[in-house]
Amino acid sequence: MTNNDYGSLPMSDVITQLKNAEAAKQKALSQLPAELGYASAQALAEAILRAAASKAAPAPSVVKASAVATKAGKVVAGGKGRRVPDSVRAEIAAALKAGETAAKLPKKFGVSYNVIHEVKKKIGMVTARG
Repeated sequence: MTNNDYGSLPMSDVITQLKNAEAAKQKALSQLPAELGYASAQALAEAILRAAASKAAPAPSVVKASAVATKAGKVVAGGKGRRVPDSVRAEIAAALKAGETAAKLPKKFGVSYNVIHEVKKKIGMVTARG
């Protein structure tokens, strides 16, 4: 029987199959703690809570040498979520106002093009469409 065959079954058969599936699910759930090596459902729940708490705790901060930018000391930290100091943003703005092209600035300052674009928007060099 495929999943599409329910339309041809009498409603009582469909309900019986659903009840049987629910009973099988409940039985499997009741056996789960023992299958995973826990004495009870409570012991499994406590283990899950401990694991979640250990993941929520902040990991020790380890900064790799490669994470600290070496591009003329312009960017303070590497990796996802790094912040570009206001002083660097000011230097980028000055370079843009002096006529340097935005395409060359990411390499010069060690930042992404998105940062350059944000600075351009802030100083009014980019206007909204429409």
